[in-house]
This record gives sequence, C-alpha cells and structure tokens, in this order.
Amino acid sequence: MLSVGRHNDPMAQSFVAAADQFVALPRDVAAARRLIAEQELDLLFFADVGMDALTYSLAFSRMAAIQCVTWGHPVTTGSRCMDYFLSSELLETPAADTHYTEKLVRRPTLSTYYYRPRRTNNPPKERRDFGLPEDGHLYLCPQTLFKMHPEFDGVLAQILRNDPTGRIILIEGRVPNWTNLLKQRFQREMPDVAHRIQFILPQSNANFLDLLAAADVMLDPIHFGGGNTSYEALAVGVPLVTLPGEYMRSRITRALYQKIGIMDLVASSKEHYVALAIEFANNRSLRENFLTKLNASVNVLFEDENEVRDLENFLAEAIC
Repeated sequence: MLSVGRHNDPMAQSFVAAADQFVALPRDVAAARRLIAEQELDLLFFADVGMDALTYSLAFSRMAAIQCVTWGHPVTTGSRCMDYFLSSELLETPAADTHYTEKLVRRPTLSTYYYRPRRTNNPPKERRDFGLPEDGHLYLCPQTLFKMHPEFDGVLAQILRNDPTGRIILIEGRVPNWTNLLKQRFQREMPDVAHRIQFILPQSNANFLDLLAAADVMLDPIHFGGGNTSYEALAVGVPLVTLPGEYMRSRITRALYQKIGIMDLVASSKEHYVALAIEFANNRSLRENFLTKLNASVNVLFEDENEVRDLENFLAEAIC
C-alpha cells in the first residue's frame, strides 16, 4: 500500500495493519515517482485523482504496467498514463465512454465498501443547537461550496418562493471569501428570498450527522452532487432530492437509490426537483412512509462484501 498522507486515526491504522507492505510517499513529486517505480508494481490503483495535489501530479507519470483510478473524485483524469477508470453500471449513462480519456469500466457494483455512519451524540443535537429555527421547513444542502453551480440558484429560489416557511441551510466555505462571493451572488440573483438562506459553521462528524437528521429535506446540488454526504443522509434517514445529469459526478445519489430500489426522490427536471423538495418538506406522512421504505432496504449500501469481491475481480482481470 502506498500512502500520500500522514494519518494516525483508527481507519489509517487498520490499513497499515492489513497491508503486506506500507510505503509512505514523500510530498516531493520526483521523489515519490521514483519510490513508486522502485516497487515494480504490476498495477497501480488510485483511489482518486483530483483531491490531492500530489496524486494529481503523479497521475501524469507512468510508474506501473497498468494504472487505473476510481471515482473518489468523479471525473476523468485527462492523463494518457491512466489506463482504466473504474466505475459502475449504476453510475454511468450509455454514452459515458466519451466522458473519459481512460477506458471506462462499468462494474455491476459500486466497488465501494462503506461503513455505516451512526449518530453518537447523547443526547443528539437539535435545530436550536445549530442556531436554526425550530419552526418552518429546513432544506439542507451541506456540500462544499464549489458545487454550487449558478444554474442551481434558480432551483433554490423557486423552493423558497413556493414555500414561505422554508429556509435553506448551507455550510460556510473553508475560505471565507467563497462564502462572501456566494452570498453576493444570491443577493444579486434572488434578492427577494436571499435572506432565507442561512450559512452555519462546519461541524464535527458527530454533529454533522445530527444536523442532517434535523432537516426536513436534503438537497443534492445539480451538476455535481454528493458522495459521502449522500451515504450519510440515507444512513440517518433524511429524504434526499436529486436530479441526475449526463455526467457521473451528478449521478452518485441516483446510483445509491437504484441499489436500494427507491426512486421516489429522483427528479426528472428542475421543476420536478422543486416540486419533490416542497412536497416532502410539507408532508410529514410522506416523509414517514419514505423512512419506512428506507429502513427496510438501506442496509445494502453499507459493509457489502460483494463490493469488495467485485473490486478484487476487476484488479485480477486488469493484470491478465
């Protein structure tokens, strides 16, 4: 196993313990490239390319006979040195081969073994603990702010205009200027309802799960939706509205819904998205029925050994 990070949390420790050999890479690109090449690997598998500057740089070098990447960052690398992009039949459209410079591989599973998130605060935090109003409807969109495409602004505005008691909750950006620029954009594009978009501070993982559970509805951004947050939302039982697009980066939530066999909140248009969000926020019995169906099937998303076996099969096939 090759690692570009220096972590000592339980998950990192489990990787070190399980690996036959664990190699910590230096942050210098040239030195890391040499060290990887010295391992004489048959296959080099990137969990993502794009989330870390070092792995992004390394992806443009040939260091193993076969190099592949999966959807930790859900876009093509653009590198001629990357042979395969490991994706899923659940994630891709029939035309998706043209979206990748790599050879697209559609596996029957998501090739993702995901531990089920569990709420640990006792007692759990409630709306007032986050400075949120206890009345009205809360539409939560807890994504990193770079996912807020300008085309999503009109969707948010229509939700607020059609639900006078509604409030949209966002998480402040890691860089304060991101938050300021987005607030300015909202004020410019929807001055009549921008005051009902509330930003809150980033949360610890335990508090974040309680925040999800406090929402009436969670909103998946269009064009670049959630990944981890979608798993987390479904784990705690919050209705999550999504509008899948052409590219995989907007189709992860849909794939999770398809795996559990619940498509109630998969919208077909922006107008449908707005209608679903408002309908579920305003109808408690609808939310309760959704939760009943979700509880009966959501476990298949988590700790699924079939996902591991399918990944193993791909790796074995790739080097044959």
